[in-house]
Amino acid sequence: MREQPNGEALGDDEWVLSGVMWPPEREMNASEVSASLAKALAGSRGVKFFATDLIDAPSDAPLGRVQMAIDETAGEACGIYLTTHIAGVDAETGEPILVDEATRPFKFPCSGCVEEAISTFCENMRLAGVIR
Repeated sequence: MREQPNGEALGDDEWVLSGVMWPPEREMNASEVSASLAKALAGSRGVKFFATDLIDAPSDAPLGRVQMAIDETAGEACGIYLTTHIAGVDAETGEPILVDEATRPFKFPCSGCVEEAISTFCENMRLAGVIR
């Protein structure tokens, strides 16, 4: 048996997922990073960049993407959350026009562990009401 966050005991087959999950992150080149994230890290050296998709755990629906920069020397991480919206439809082709929207970069202390940094970032985005 496990305990739900509300303290109610459930059998293992009754566990209710909540929050977000993500597949393994991939390392990115600096040239792939969003302009706002790159600007927030201007002048930093030895920064490693990572990206992953966020998935709503209960529904398995895609939520958006995270780009994360980790500066092990400074003990800091900086992340942005990206979503894609349909801005309109191309009159000639009928294809949707997609636009990326990013949150402001969010910096926080980090031990260098990418998974921990993504988890901390997601928790802060959840508390801010940006993601569920």
